[in-house]
Amino acid sequence: MPRHTFHRSALLLTIFVAMSASIVADDFSKAKEAIKEREWVTALGHIRKAVAAAPQDLDVLEVAAEIYLELDIRDTALTYARRVYEDDNAVEEHILLYGEALREAGQPAEASVMLRKALKKRDDVDISLELVNALVAADSMRSAELVASTARDKHSSSASAYIALGNIYFNSKPFPVFELAVQNYEEAIKLDKSYVMAYFNLAICYWKMANRESDKDLKAEYVKRSFEAWDNVTDLDPKNARAWYEQGKILNLVGRYAQASQALLRYRELRPLGTGENLASWYLGESYFKQNKCDSAKIHLDDVASRVDSLRPHVSLMLAKCSFTSRQWQECVKAYTQSLPVKSRWDNTDYWFYGVALVVSGDTANAVNAMAEAADRDPKQCTFMFRYALLLQDRTMYARSTEIYRKRLANCQDSLDPKIHVFIGNNFFADSLLDSAASSYETALTLKPGYPYAKTRLGETYIARGDVQRGEAMLMEIVESAKTSTSPDERKLAIGAIARLNDRSLQEKEWASIVTRSKIATELDPKSVTAWLYLAIGYQGMQDADNAKKAYREVLKLNPNNEAAKKNLKALGG
Repeated sequence: MPRHTFHRSALLLTIFVAMSASIVADDFSKAKEAIKEREWVTALGHIRKAVAAAPQDLDVLEVAAEIYLELDIRDTALTYARRVYEDDNAVEEHILLYGEALREAGQPAEASVMLRKALKKRDDVDISLELVNALVAADSMRSAELVASTARDKHSSSASAYIALGNIYFNSKPFPVFELAVQNYEEAIKLDKSYVMAYFNLAICYWKMANRESDKDLKAEYVKRSFEAWDNVTDLDPKNARAWYEQGKILNLVGRYAQASQALLRYRELRPLGTGENLASWYLGESYFKQNKCDSAKIHLDDVASRVDSLRPHVSLMLAKCSFTSRQWQECVKAYTQSLPVKSRWDNTDYWFYGVALVVSGDTANAVNAMAEAADRDPKQCTFMFRYALLLQDRTMYARSTEIYRKRLANCQDSLDPKIHVFIGNNFFADSLLDSAASSYETALTLKPGYPYAKTRLGETYIARGDVQRGEAMLMEIVESAKTSTSPDERKLAIGAIARLNDRSLQEKEWASIVTRSKIATELDPKSVTAWLYLAIGYQGMQDADNAKKAYREVLKLNPNNEAAKKNLKALGG
């Protein structure tokens, strides 16, 4: 190789190395600056680049372990902390970092052994505290108590010693001694009013005390103290993500959902989706759900469902309710189906919601089964009971429909009662039980005198039963009443009554009667195809071809595809 080429290559290599070192230093510095600002997610982005560029730099690895620990990325934190510790196990920061990483990674026994060795070499209160935490995690409570008591005796002016002893009482077996834990945490605060961990532990301790308290007033007092302690934590360390999470979780559990969502949203700002505690998404999603903010809830519920398999059916149950509210029927059915593993957590309305969603989605067979269970569980859901009975009626399950209507009558008394008696009558009529049908219609008229629908059905039942004169008289009452009525429903019933009367007149070839009634029908509703068709048939029967053709043409204006009108008009030469 020519010499000048070698020098050029060496120069380029030197420049490249210098640039790489500059980039590493820049990212490392930015990571440390982000830590100072408690911007841990930002710090993570920088430290990853720094580690990739300098994987053997122990200073970089130490900071990386600290960041990964804070963000609960435990395995990676342990890998880096171990390398730092193995390089120099005499440095206190290395010892504490490795001990915490081992404990957080689920290896408290190994952490305890390492910390004991370190404590023999140096009497350090912070190492004692970390050893206590490791021993507690390893369920070595007697050893932990001895270490904590010794640390307190040797370092009576150290807040960490009191934290350690408080942790012993908090985790005491078989029963925690929360009162003594509180005393020690408060002693730590007296010694150091800015000790965030002391307030943090105190807040959790008061919450635990509230949970076990049966006295309402005392329970409320403990909850209040817990939140006061959380306020101290967030005042001292506004970017303490874990504090926002714990506070939000407690607010959720006590039903203060608006405040819970605010605290947990702050946590998610510090620990975006995909980082931090998975259950934060659960509590935040549930808090939004409880406030009927389904769109906001779905984002976080979908997140936790993708990460925690055991929570998927619980998430589906909440999303099913949301889908019902937003009338997304297919999604509702799908979500309820996915929530079946936790069907024991369904409330009574869930069975009704599921049934209604199935109906609207077109799966009436499964809807009948779902609503049957709902009706047994909660027959006082008046609207749903009515819909269920209608569904059964539509599927010609008349006896079961009547059963549900009657169960509704027994549990609900409202303005629908007369109509329900008519519908029960319709079920009997469909099953040819005419006497029972008439009785139901008469009951409806007792509850609502003059009720046109009941009157119409009763008149039709009289005719079907053979009491033609009485039946026709009742149907004509409906027609006469409709002449002065402005109600579209009454006019529609009157036209139906006229059609029923015309059917009988058609059999008897009473053409004049058909014409007379049909004229009334066209006045009641000029757009009624049935009215004009009967009028045309009446005129045709009377041999009045001109008026018959006029009436048929009116039918075809309203319905150009009416085959009867086209055929008869053609036959008349029109």
